[in-house]
Amino acid sequence: MRRVLVGLLITGTLLAGSLIAPATAAAAPARIASGWIPYWVTSPSNPQGINSAVANADLFTEVSPFWYSALVGGPAGVQVKVNPNFGNGAANITWAMAQLKAAGLMVLPAIADGSGKGKMAATLADPAKRSMHVADIVNLVLANGFDGIDLDYEVFAFSDGSSSWTATQPNWTAFVQELGAALHAQGKLLAVTIPPPCSMSGTCSPKTGYWVYNIADIAPAADRIRIMAYDYHVNGIGPIAPIAWVRVLAQYGAAVAGGPKTQIGVPTYGRVWTKKSASGKYQLTGSCPSAGTSAYNSLTKMSTATDAAIPGLLAAVGVTPEATLWDEASAENWVEYDKNVQWTDSSGASQTCTARRIMWWVGPQAVLARTQLVGELGLSAAAYWTIGGEDPAQWPLIRTYASQLAPAATEVTIVAQPQVTFNTAAQISSTVTSGGVPLAGLGVTLQFMKSGAAEWVNIGSAATAADGTVVFAPVVTDFGQWRIYAPGDVGRAEQASDPVPVEVASSVSAATPNSKIKVKTKFTVRVVAQPARAKQVVLVQIQRGDGWRTIGKDRANARGVARIKLTALKKPGDYTYRAVAQTRGDVSEGTSAPIVITVRK
Repeated sequence: MRRVLVGLLITGTLLAGSLIAPATAAAAPARIASGWIPYWVTSPSNPQGINSAVANADLFTEVSPFWYSALVGGPAGVQVKVNPNFGNGAANITWAMAQLKAAGLMVLPAIADGSGKGKMAATLADPAKRSMHVADIVNLVLANGFDGIDLDYEVFAFSDGSSSWTATQPNWTAFVQELGAALHAQGKLLAVTIPPPCSMSGTCSPKTGYWVYNIADIAPAADRIRIMAYDYHVNGIGPIAPIAWVRVLAQYGAAVAGGPKTQIGVPTYGRVWTKKSASGKYQLTGSCPSAGTSAYNSLTKMSTATDAAIPGLLAAVGVTPEATLWDEASAENWVEYDKNVQWTDSSGASQTCTARRIMWWVGPQAVLARTQLVGELGLSAAAYWTIGGEDPAQWPLIRTYASQLAPAATEVTIVAQPQVTFNTAAQISSTVTSGGVPLAGLGVTLQFMKSGAAEWVNIGSAATAADGTVVFAPVVTDFGQWRIYAPGDVGRAEQASDPVPVEVASSVSAATPNSKIKVKTKFTVRVVAQPARAKQVVLVQIQRGDGWRTIGKDRANARGVARIKLTALKKPGDYTYRAVAQTRGDVSEGTSAPIVITVRK
């Protein structure tokens, strides 16, 4: 049916019995989190990563489970497979996807380059093999219903060696550009994870850091550029991700790739070292193993602990939360402690060696400090490594911060008549406020969704008055739902009112050839009911006192016309009649205006 609707700015009292439906943008936090879920916490038996993502789904832009590896094989030289260490991977992925999608999360699984030194570089150097690798990834995304993919190809940086970068960089760039185009053609997203593009001293340029990844030229083809802003100290003792260095990486990424595409990697782990003396020897006391033995190496090597495990680890060695320290310069936690380590000597006797340990870690407060760069620099998100290994205490801090970044709510109410006669104007009113303050001069849109349809249609627009009100007068021809949409603005969320249904009642007219007839004379009442509904029951009624009595009945034809034959009463006088078209399908009952017939002798 054709609808002609007119938007009017009017004031006045709304009809009694009107439907009122308010809607307010929920005080949802801004989506400022992203990151990676290790495969070992994405199964029903070890669901920590999935549970964490689902529990905090309102904070995430997307998540990237580490499910896949690019391994040697196939005509391209490499092919994407489920990580070989992920037992029962296919079933676990199916289970995890059901949980993540039910929570409304976008899923961009990560692919790690597990092909080994030089293998991926060789594949990307061959245009035909590169195209096959692109197709392999796109097919993986489409076959599994993923929202996109995340590339985590670190072999160039950490195995191939910098001498290969000049040759690799253009092939890598072409690969990302081709993959981005292929994914975007399917409506899918591409995230690219890269090691730091700046030096450890904080110098940034196209030839500093791990410059093989060519952030400037791959950024236009990608939807996310994730910078691994961690592991500042690995072999040496010190902060994992000094905040000043992290800020430099984030600033450079935002400047080159654009803030809305840049995600800054945030570690949720710590590293533990055995401390050395000024002479360079490990600080060990007691009965300790000899240098060079496996027991000695095991005792003195650096180890990693997740944030989730650190409270228990410290408690086990007698370190209370109050004893831990905060380093203002790096914005990280650290602590020194003695740990007694049991080992077995060559005679089989148990020995105890006490090691002086030092741990640095990015705990909840430090995670927050790095996440705050999202708002400070206008970044896409903070990307956590890992989701599932974090200290749960970080989430309330992040949610509070994300709520501060969230736009102000918009409140939209709608008031509408519950039923309107076909092809007549309805009065639909709205009041738009934010924080209880009327929004004046805001262009809002009246939208309609016909019964049985799935999409809203814009019908008309108008600006709100000084008190935030606006009234539309659409001519209604179809049953369906109506709502008012208010667009967002800087610092304020968009919002649509809750929908209200408006029924369409039949428009009924009744007429006779002659308004004056003789007693006992047969006559016909022609009734037209619109919109036409074939076989709609039509009644003719005569007024009796305060009520009405049905005296004739027929069914309308395909044009909505019914002809009902009646006989005039025996007694002369003026008699009032009306026609009623009963409810049929999506059209409610309607009644004609009364007609008066004079019966005479």
